[in-house]
Amino acid sequence: MTVFGKGFVTILGCAVLLALLAIPLILRKVPRNVVYGYRTRSTLGDDALWYAANAHFGRGLLAASLVAAVAISLLHRAGLAPSTFLEASIAVLLVPLAVATFATARFVRARKRNSNVGTRFDPPEGGRS
Repeated sequence: MTVFGKGFVTILGCAVLLALLAIPLILRKVPRNVVYGYRTRSTLGDDALWYAANAHFGRGLLAASLVAAVAISLLHRAGLAPSTFLEASIAVLLVPLAVATFATARFVRARKRNSNVGTRFDPPEGGRS
C-alpha cells in the first residue's frame, strides 16, 4: 500500500471512530465525567444540561463524521498529489468537527440563557420577612 493509500485509510478510520464515539452521546448513555463527552464547567455542573449538550454534540459529531467520510472518499478519487490530499483530508476531518463543537457551544449558551429567564429578580430562598 502506498503512503497515499495509508493516509486515506487512516483519515477514513478516524471518521469512522468519531462516528462510533457519537452514538453513546446521542443515546444519552454517557454520564458526567472528565474524559468523554462535551465537557465544560456548565455541562459538568448540571446533569440535564450534560445529557442535552452531549446528545446535541453527538448528532453533530455523527453528521460531521459522515460528511468527512464522503468528502475524503471523493478527495481520494480526485487524484490529488499525496501532500495536497493529506492537507485537504485533515481539513475535511477537522472543519466539520469544529462546526459541531461551535454549534454545541451556542446550544449550551442558549439553553442556559433560557433556563435563567424569569429568575433574575426572584428573591433568594426564604425571601424577606
